[in-house]
Amino acid sequence: MNNTRGSILVVVLLIITALLAITLLRGEHVSAEYETVTEMKNRMQGYIYCATTIKGITNLLADDSNYYDAPDEIWASLPPLPAPDGVVSAYVVPLNSRIPLLSLLSKKENLSNRVANSFEKFESSIEIDRLTEWLSEHIPYSIGELEFSSVFESEDFNKDLLSYYTVENTGGKININFASPEVLTAFLPELEPYVDDILSYRESSPFKDISELRKVPGITDEIYLEVQPYITVKSSYFYVYATSDVNGTVSSAQAIVRRDRKRVSVVKYFEDAKDYYATE
Repeated sequence: MNNTRGSILVVVLLIITALLAITLLRGEHVSAEYETVTEMKNRMQGYIYCATTIKGITNLLADDSNYYDAPDEIWASLPPLPAPDGVVSAYVVPLNSRIPLLSLLSKKENLSNRVANSFEKFESSIEIDRLTEWLSEHIPYSIGELEFSSVFESEDFNKDLLSYYTVENTGGKININFASPEVLTAFLPELEPYVDDILSYRESSPFKDISELRKVPGITDEIYLEVQPYITVKSSYFYVYATSDVNGTVSSAQAIVRRDRKRVSVVKYFEDAKDYYATE
């Protein structure tokens, strides 16, 4: 009799233990689901913040009545923006601060040669003829897409090189208010001896007209006339990258924005795709 009672007690205890385990597992499952749903909610809210920020930047670009673009513009120097449950940050890069890669296909030989020769400045292992042939058959949707092409398979290729180029149609001109020293020297080798002076000049006062380049010490009229067809102080395409942090969940969105005389519009949009588009 006692053995029977003991067996029943053991069975009851086992059942209770099993029920407790199931309850705990359900609790953990519900908790995990809650965390997943919460993270998804935060991410979606983050996307909304990023998209709204990008829209706000397009409005700023539309309202920009300056006849030149420079780093001191409101849209180019936005501080982090507080949100009800987080913060949103954004930066804007005029894409004609980069070398126009598709100009390799230009019928203007001087322009295509400048782009081709620019790779040598970066000590790249790229075969220019092969790249030009590939571009004539494939127009990449983004600069990051090139990382997956057969042209860039070499182990010696430095993918950071792509950050100096753009595949948007920027007209073959470089914005001298935004171009990095590397871009200036690679695309405009005539200016290489004067790059430090150019940077000093634009830091104190942005170039408001390309003719002001002649005010930089050492740049003669002859040098100016050589680079004149390839420089500008105005931009039409902009890379906008926005990131949000909502309760610890980080989201990002980026866009290619085009500005012409009639309007400003988003022509490409990506979410959480920084690796795909390439970059700062």
